[in-house]
Amino acid sequence: MSSLHLLIPNGLHLLDNVPSGLREMPEYQHLTDDELLHLGEEGDQLTEEARHELEAELGRRKLSSRDVDSYRLQREAAQESDELKRATPKFVHHSGVGQMFLGKTNRRRDPSGLFEQYDATLWFVVFWLPVFPIATYTVKRSLERWLGLAWAGGETAVERHSRNWEQILLTWVKAAGFVLVLRLVFLLVVRHPDWLRHIG
Repeated sequence: MSSLHLLIPNGLHLLDNVPSGLREMPEYQHLTDDELLHLGEEGDQLTEEARHELEAELGRRKLSSRDVDSYRLQREAAQESDELKRATPKFVHHSGVGQMFLGKTNRRRDPSGLFEQYDATLWFVVFWLPVFPIATYTVKRSLERWLGLAWAGGETAVERHSRNWEQILLTWVKAAGFVLVLRLVFLLVVRHPDWLRHIG
């Protein structure tokens, strides 16, 4: 019986996009424990015969369903950690294009005064204006003190949430209001240039 191996970056095997009739994975004895545990997660996609072979090999190595669940939790935690690492502001200052956190709700400061936390939405921005909300996160921001004043430091995402649409809509409204004010000022300057001289 021929084997089918689909490699992924961690050296594990996925069964995605494989026809059900080909989802037979013999020669389990050649796989590592992690590869077997990963296949244990995908057991419902195996043929009945292949599933029995997998269970036999897991049993031979004294790996139980609890080990499969533990592996799944560790993998999900690693994926979440990777997502949080990617959820950082990436800003191109000259063009105003990048990612930045906007909006602050549920704001609280640590009693030590060293940092604060709040819920904010990570946005893709163009010309410093919010265009697309990526996700809402609990953000931790360090606070630095100088001459008795607290200065905000870097922002780090610590937990991802579903999009906070109330916060997102409020951010869009504020951005639209800012653009409207800029447009009104521009029209005022263009149509009534004497206005600036009166101000001066």
